Amino acid sequence: MANALMDPVLIVFILGILVSFFLLFSSKEKDGSEGTIALLNGSIGFALIGIISSAWTWVIHNSMIDPSGGTFCASEGFVQCGSVIGDPRYNNLFGAPWGAVGLVAFTGLFFLIICVRMDMNAKWSESYTQYIWYLGLAGIPFLLILIGIEVLVVQHICPFCTISHLCLIGILFAVWKLKDRREQGNWWD
Repeated sequence: MANALMDPVLIVFILGILVSFFLLFSSKEKDGSEGTIALLNGSIGFALIGIISSAWTWVIHNSMIDPSGGTFCASEGFVQCGSVIGDPRYNNLFGAPWGAVGLVAFTGLFFLIICVRMDMNAKWSESYTQYIWYLGLAGIPFLLILIGIEVLVVQHICPFCTISHLCLIGILFAVWKLKDRREQGNWWD
């Protein structure tokens, strides 16, 4: 693929992120449960895009370690994933590719968000919201390490990795707003 930014898969991911952000920002105008549901729906969108983009980077990784190679990403230019995902020195956490790590993390976040969305008034919904917050915060150091590796070491930006990073930031922003709604007594009607 010649231009990473024209990849149809990347365009679908970007559209998913835009829809998720739209849901988040539309919650400002809504009170009570309607606004809370909008925030949770935006979080679900971010988690789903995070799961799929992490899985996609894992697919790219697996195609690059295959001797026949793969054409899932651009390998030229500053914005490309070939040298980022294809380098085994940097694309692993204790032997697991970052795509697999992201897949597990976003699946956990998705599960917790779905639980809160399905029963917003359950006793445990407040603690699950806290779990989402802390799990998301635990990912921030890894996000910073990966961005540092991309910019300073490999000197290439992986667009699919960036999608996953934006999904984590989107989830954290949504949960921060959810926590604020609960503290303001605006969680439910």
